[in-house]
Amino acid sequence: MSWHDKPFEEVLAAFNVRPDKGLDAHQVKEMKEKYGENIYLTQKQTPAWLIFLEQFNNPIIYILIAAAILNYFFSDLKDTLVIGGVIILNAILGYVQEQRASDALKTLRQMAAPLARVIRWNSQASIREGTQQFIQTSEVVCGDIIVLESGMRVPADARLIDVHSLLVDESLLTGESFSITKKHDIVYETSSDLADRLNMVYSGSIIQKGRGLAVVTAVGNNTEIGKISKYIAEAEDTISPIQYQIEKFGKGLSIAILFCVLAIFVIGIIGGNQWVEMLMTSVALAVSAIPEGLPIAVTITLSIGVYQMAKHNAVVKKLSAVETLGSTNIICTDKTGTLTRNQMAATELFAGFEEYHISGGGYAIKGEVFDKATNKQVNYDYNKALELASIIGALCTESSISENEDNWKITGDPTECALMIAANKLGFKRNGWEVYVDIPFESENQLMAVKAKNKDKSYILVKGAPEKIITRCSNMIDSAGNHLEVKPEEITREITSLSERGLRVLSLAYTENVPEDKVVFEDLKDLSFVGFAGIEDSVRPEATIAVQECHEAGVKVVMITGDHAQTAQAVAKSIGIGREVVALSQRPENYVASSKDKPVVMLGKEIDSITDEELFERVPDIDVYARVAPHHKFRIVRQLQAHGNVVSMTGDGVNDAPALKQADIGVAMGSGTDVAKDSAHMVLMDDNFASIVQAVRRGRVILHNLQHILLYILATSFGGLLTIACSVLLGWPLPLLATQLLWVNMVTDGTSTIPLAFESQHGNVMVFSPRKKNSPLINKFILYRIVFAGILMMLGTLILYSFYLGPDLLYKTALQVNTDSFGNHFNNPIYSKAQTIAFCVLAFFQIWNVQNSRSLDRSLFFNLPYSRKSKINRIGFMQNKILLLVMILALALQVAAVQLPFFNLVFDTIPLNFTEWFLVISVTFSIIILVEIYKFIAALINKPKTA
Repeated sequence: MSWHDKPFEEVLAAFNVRPDKGLDAHQVKEMKEKYGENIYLTQKQTPAWLIFLEQFNNPIIYILIAAAILNYFFSDLKDTLVIGGVIILNAILGYVQEQRASDALKTLRQMAAPLARVIRWNSQASIREGTQQFIQTSEVVCGDIIVLESGMRVPADARLIDVHSLLVDESLLTGESFSITKKHDIVYETSSDLADRLNMVYSGSIIQKGRGLAVVTAVGNNTEIGKISKYIAEAEDTISPIQYQIEKFGKGLSIAILFCVLAIFVIGIIGGNQWVEMLMTSVALAVSAIPEGLPIAVTITLSIGVYQMAKHNAVVKKLSAVETLGSTNIICTDKTGTLTRNQMAATELFAGFEEYHISGGGYAIKGEVFDKATNKQVNYDYNKALELASIIGALCTESSISENEDNWKITGDPTECALMIAANKLGFKRNGWEVYVDIPFESENQLMAVKAKNKDKSYILVKGAPEKIITRCSNMIDSAGNHLEVKPEEITREITSLSERGLRVLSLAYTENVPEDKVVFEDLKDLSFVGFAGIEDSVRPEATIAVQECHEAGVKVVMITGDHAQTAQAVAKSIGIGREVVALSQRPENYVASSKDKPVVMLGKEIDSITDEELFERVPDIDVYARVAPHHKFRIVRQLQAHGNVVSMTGDGVNDAPALKQADIGVAMGSGTDVAKDSAHMVLMDDNFASIVQAVRRGRVILHNLQHILLYILATSFGGLLTIACSVLLGWPLPLLATQLLWVNMVTDGTSTIPLAFESQHGNVMVFSPRKKNSPLINKFILYRIVFAGILMMLGTLILYSFYLGPDLLYKTALQVNTDSFGNHFNNPIYSKAQTIAFCVLAFFQIWNVQNSRSLDRSLFFNLPYSRKSKINRIGFMQNKILLLVMILALALQVAAVQLPFFNLVFDTIPLNFTEWFLVISVTFSIIILVEIYKFIAALINKPKTA
């Protein structure tokens, strides 16, 4: 039920309460039973054991478990232990990350004030009026009369019944930049926006100054902040692009592996082989084909990304968010505190017919005032008009400021403090002035006046809305202090210009006709108009550059704010929101970005008036959403996602929390509310929108590195698969045992996989469009390379294997005398030598191939051709020193697996001599040379762009 559309007398009657008495104990009990308690419901958390079990829900893991079981019954226990270790390690890594569950709803409960001041009546006492008392916020009920005072947090939603200069900060709930002056004797339309309901106060908002009384109309989950908790609970945990692609790839790979294994098994049985032998061969084939290291590699790669982003002030709470940033193509950003500083600053000053600019945004102590005509720095001694503007700005106030290192600490109305800071930048000092606030600011009057005196001067200083000040002025002063005729048209034109830029304008006036007694409204006549100041929530200087970088990267920036449409539109235009979004790599020569006259704005009222289907049709064309409520942001994000976009949502307020959770990646500001940070996937500790661009860049590099890792792992797995499959189809003895395959797949290439995650940026990744959400993780270029490298590995391995085995032992009939019931061959040194050679060749192929996998289209040795005017710069061996060191370690481990007696027993190998090692190295190193030739030819044919 709405209450802002009813007179406060009617609201009091509805709850059967009097302002001077409040509720009695019996009524409190009734209200609690009828309307509920003032607490927020919590969301049931997923048990830790279930989070751990979910780590096994992966098609690749299913096949590994089956392979471990088969090895236990039909082969060696050590194979089962190795495979089991891989599975458990992957589950532990995933569990540690996913255990970081969101505490958004828990934190939301803490947003309420710890204590509330209410008026309650003791029906058994003899006094007729209620007494003020402090109670726990959770004990507040509908109908309670709450007392509002400066500095307190509102404990529940309430209808105002009396106010005295009540100024409320609702920015965390509404996104409104300026504090709101509240009124109690006005009734609004039922459809009024939340931020426009001046006769209401809402739970969680903060009283900046003044005092008031209000009757509680909603508690707990029925408050506006409580409704946000419901949206947080309803928000879906979206699947990141990488999660979607890995899941899709895993299912496809599992089906393909099962098909191949069954086909080989059937072919072997038809060919007359023992079923037990073919079963173990099929297990070996499955082990060879399965990229056991893939789940671990993905987890570790994303973990490295988390560490790297933390160094750039971006704290990632969920691993998948790292990659999601690289695929983001729409950033929905809040205005207040994100693109702007959430610090009111006077940036423009008009005094004595002269225009001035004030530097040093926000609450910074540093800053100067410049004459726009001469670009000369000025101070309050510069001319009479500037002196008077300084005096009015510094003294006509009920607020205060104090120095706090490099910034001003403000107390009171941020707008008043902005004028005081400007006066300080002009060099004005308050020493010796006595100030009497005779006419405080009231929203009905829209002005305030003070009496100010020092040794030789006495003034009435006035400031307020231009339309209220100009009508009381009989003259205006110039820079020399001369009194001239008022020119309303000229003043209005200048004020309109500032208003269209989104600035709030306050006019300044004075008179020397000071009464002895208290100043009253009748004294505010024949004033001298001094000028006006333009105040804004200053834009972060780096935001404009960041938005431009987003556009050049093919990422659209959309503003979603609770602020007024005109202000939001002006800020959006000033930083470039609304311009055409085309990635640099797709821009033709002589490209000129098109730009709208003004960004397209949609109001929250319009969203309420249309269906989700209609909103779906309109969201691609909207640049700015203004005067929106939390459920509007939630709907906007959902409809943008429905278009297939990967949506990032930034924000810092409680009102941003549902959309932050719903977005593909929610980005909260470090100085924002705990609710926002708990709902987000990532937190920017420096509150800098520009850091989002750097995070996107880092996300794209990580995405490329992840693709390179997939290229490497799948090429090695495919090489092993081809090697085993071809030997079976040819009727040859197995060139590698299952244990040897696990060593190659998990230890040898496993050690080389992780350093690929440290690969630095190749070229500028921010000149390309984001990867589409439904685009395949393994594109055709990666697939070609996988097949090419796999064939090279298979040919090299089987050629050397057959050479050392010899034509007489190539077919299993020659080995039957040395075969046990499970198909394992013993006591044949020729076979052992050939198998050891094949083991080393396949391993070395994979170790060298890690260098090929660092890039799809960049050479290790020279710059490849791209076009007549550009080239693809090479990536040298020394650019990734970690990878080089790990390659040396992998080579040493492989040599140890063959040369050391202990490993001879584990892997059924025999030592090789120098000539055999030289042959292995020479043959396998050819994969680098052949892939380099492949890259060169591909560059000539396809002219690929840098990656």
